[in-house]
Amino acid sequence: MYCSFCGQKDIELLKFNEILKDFFDHIFDLDSRIFSTFKHLMIRPGFLTMEYWKGKRTKYIPPFKIYLITSFLYFFTSSFLPVSVIDSDEGNAKNEEITSSNDNSALSLDYLIDDYEKEIELFFLLPITALGLSFLNRNKKTLFFSHHFIASIHLSSAWFIMQIFIDIFETFFPQYSVLLTVSYIFLLLYANSMIKNLYRNSLTLSIFKTFILALFVIVSMLIFVAFVSLFFLITSP
Repeated sequence: MYCSFCGQKDIELLKFNEILKDFFDHIFDLDSRIFSTFKHLMIRPGFLTMEYWKGKRTKYIPPFKIYLITSFLYFFTSSFLPVSVIDSDEGNAKNEEITSSNDNSALSLDYLIDDYEKEIELFFLLPITALGLSFLNRNKKTLFFSHHFIASIHLSSAWFIMQIFIDIFETFFPQYSVLLTVSYIFLLLYANSMIKNLYRNSLTLSIFKTFILALFVIVSMLIFVAFVSLFFLITSP
């Protein structure tokens, strides 16, 4: 029944459902850890990061895998969501403005952010957030940049999940778009709670750090996009 050399089942033909099970188990690691991981990720901000720092890593999905799963779900959901009426009107207005333009002014910050917003979020958000956390908590001598990078991964992963629900709400209920401004407050509340729990800060200090971190990330992204936009303007014929 079992091979005397490797210990695995000595069978020549596998059923298709067994092949599928092996595929999902090894590629996506879809076992009980995924439910426990996402539950703690969303309900207990900072808990997974602290557990990872302590070396308790077998009970939960590794940070990079969490980030890959959540970012995949975010982009997958966004690609299938229909464009809302408001977004469609705004897109048409911008396309008409680009068409009527005879120079390179169309490659402005506005258009670059709109066209590559998700790509910028995916590749730029992690290191900048980690850098901001590292600067704000530089008095924590036992923590290195890698510690803050893990915190950034968990924070960004939670952000992706919340953004999925925000995008769905915006798509199917565009008439309540005013409420979206309020929904973004939850992102800041989550970040504040994570910083408070993770770095053992007071409520006042954690609010201050959350505000500075958000400001740092926004300004850094705008500077990055400005440089890219300037590069396109200089190099384009």
